Amino acid sequence: MLSEADRIEALEAAQKLVACLSENSESSRSESTRVLALRITNHVIRSLEKPEDGLMKFAYSPTIWMAIRTCVQLNVFNILVEKETTSAREIAERSGADEALLRRLLRVLTSYGYVAEKGDGLYGVNKWTKHMQNRLTQGMIKFIFDESMPAITAAPEFFKDNGFQNPVDPRNGPYQKGLGIDVPIFPWLALPENKERWDAANTFFEGDRGSRPSWVTWFPVKDELLSGKIDDLAPLLVDVAGGRGHDLMEFLDQFPSVTGKYVLQDQQQVLDSAISLPPAVEKRAFDFFNEAPVEGAKIYFMKFIMHDYADPEALRILKHIRSSMKKGYSYLVINDFILPDTGCSLIAAEWDLMMLTLMSSMERTESQWRNLLGAAGLSIKGLYQPPGDGQGIILATL
Repeated sequence: MLSEADRIEALEAAQKLVACLSENSESSRSESTRVLALRITNHVIRSLEKPEDGLMKFAYSPTIWMAIRTCVQLNVFNILVEKETTSAREIAERSGADEALLRRLLRVLTSYGYVAEKGDGLYGVNKWTKHMQNRLTQGMIKFIFDESMPAITAAPEFFKDNGFQNPVDPRNGPYQKGLGIDVPIFPWLALPENKERWDAANTFFEGDRGSRPSWVTWFPVKDELLSGKIDDLAPLLVDVAGGRGHDLMEFLDQFPSVTGKYVLQDQQQVLDSAISLPPAVEKRAFDFFNEAPVEGAKIYFMKFIMHDYADPEALRILKHIRSSMKKGYSYLVINDFILPDTGCSLIAAEWDLMMLTLMSSMERTESQWRNLLGAAGLSIKGLYQPPGDGQGIILATL
């Protein structure tokens, strides 16, 4: 039975939700409003949900993730999107999987709304099914499931063995305990025998922002970064450890009339997989732990790099970048989460724990960003937050 207190709490939250979405204006359809509405909706659910049921739902939720990962491996989502309705028998014949197993996996996914149920053993598509067959989505599913699940499982025992201290050693964390290795995650994934896992990681990194807006769509790029004289002999933008150049391409697409030299820097094997870059982008291999990027650029850009490393390793990277920057001219643009001291969004808090388990690293608060960059000899010109709950921009100079 629903208690009177819970009924009132749910009703008040529902009224806030209706008020949030009722206004017929541009702001009511904004990303900020969408994220706020989701938070209020979760409040309604928590008010109505009994703790026993809610906790049991979370306890069994890994089965959903397992079913999704298995269906990706069997190419189920790609099969489903080909036509309006597909039978379990046809999926079994095309995937080579047992029909009884498929029905059990899909039962979970239809219950959760990720696959449409059209009848007994008949399945269709919805927006979730279509999203699951996307190349970037499947890279994320493979990377997060294959790499994080052993680490998450090993984490409680790792914490206990290490006196519940915050892990900061990239060679000794939950990931290493879960996989039985003693090297950091990226050097291990880059080994030839892990080629498929490394490819999944780099595919995920192409789309790891999700639906959240790109920084070039909301940050005042022209006012903050492109005003004043530009040195035509030096690069306009260096994408530091930029993977396959997806963020660099977004910059070029957003500012097609801004001419200049562009450089993508990463490990050689990563650059070799960046095959869709325009001639304006030069690829240069480097190791940011031991080398400085190209000198004298106007903009040094890093997305989701600093959160991969605890302060000692992050400082090494930042000091190399600082040595390449030109005083009074160069900017360092860091696209990363800026955690609030209170009221943190769920996705940012979860991402922080993912960094803990995989990298022995962290997402940072404003004060942590200021301390880190100050120790590297850099000054923060501004911290900027995007609409909704996405990654912010930390703008730094010498």
